[in-house]
Amino acid sequence: MAAVLVSGDQGVQDEVARVGAAAGVEISLAVDIGTALAMRPEVLLLDSGRLRLLPGRGGATAGSGAGTPDVIVIGLAGDTAVWDVAAYSSAARVAVLPAAAGWLAGYLGRRRNSSGGGTVLGVLGSGGAGASTTACWLAAAAVETGVSVLLLEADPWGAGLEWALDAGDLQGVRWPDLEGISGSLNPVQLAAGLPALGGFSLLARGPGLLPADEAVTGAVLDAARSGFELTIVDLGSSTGTEPLLHLCEELLLVVPGRVSGVLGARSLLLRLGSAKPHAVVRGPLGDGLDELLVANALGLPLAGYLPFLRATARSEGSGRVLADAGRPRIRRAAQRILAKVSPAPAGEVT
Repeated sequence: MAAVLVSGDQGVQDEVARVGAAAGVEISLAVDIGTALAMRPEVLLLDSGRLRLLPGRGGATAGSGAGTPDVIVIGLAGDTAVWDVAAYSSAARVAVLPAAAGWLAGYLGRRRNSSGGGTVLGVLGSGGAGASTTACWLAAAAVETGVSVLLLEADPWGAGLEWALDAGDLQGVRWPDLEGISGSLNPVQLAAGLPALGGFSLLARGPGLLPADEAVTGAVLDAARSGFELTIVDLGSSTGTEPLLHLCEELLLVVPGRVSGVLGARSLLLRLGSAKPHAVVRGPLGDGLDELLVANALGLPLAGYLPFLRATARSEGSGRVLADAGRPRIRRAAQRILAKVSPAPAGEVT
């Protein structure tokens, strides 16, 4: 895991060096932001005096896990300007040292431990396009290629994956059972405790709420990367999923293939900041549109097209989403999408 600090302040350098030692992460020092970005870091640490110099609209933005680094603003105790500068730049995280040293060490340690594990694929929906349905289909398709798969629910306001999969009676761990965990989570114990269906494991919301603590979600994602070759995160289409969104290596945006769907997706993309997802277009298509036109209108690479089937619409309304995953058109489309965004886990498309 590559982390780079840009700072000319000896005090900031000393504090960050102590944090890096505690986290077991080597933090490189760059003389300017251009040099730092050329080093392709996963995490870019900037003192508040350097933040305004970061290229891009409004200054720094946080990375999405899809090629851009996570930007963390570093300040020292008594630096009253750090919050104003961070707000101006739209940076997602601020660490005022030494008070935030524990948090920063934990964050860097989680990034270090997760860098060599499985892939985390986020599925985000726009305008009722069906992110949960798509995530379920992708999980079923991935299992057919022989990889271990976890389907993870991250939408706090949707109907719930247990409803979509008719899995409410399955025994096993749900998100509320993990509330309050601290430190690392054993991936073997997590995998053993989760309910399974359709060949994949499921971490659903259950009857409770999703954990609000980013440390909990970070620990769960770290364990998921170590315990599964592919973790598919159902991000839904609502707000409140940003902490998990930024932990995904790859991101899909499911878009209805109509003009209204394109307009809604454009608004959603503004909220995503620097994240650049692949587009998944769901039928039916509007007059004069095809999947490539929809993706081009959004300025996104196309991951694939999911056709409209009347039987699928009925299944979505009755909690039988998985029943349609094996339909030949759905199965082939889902495997092509996986091969596009995550070639290693997805295997061959048959």
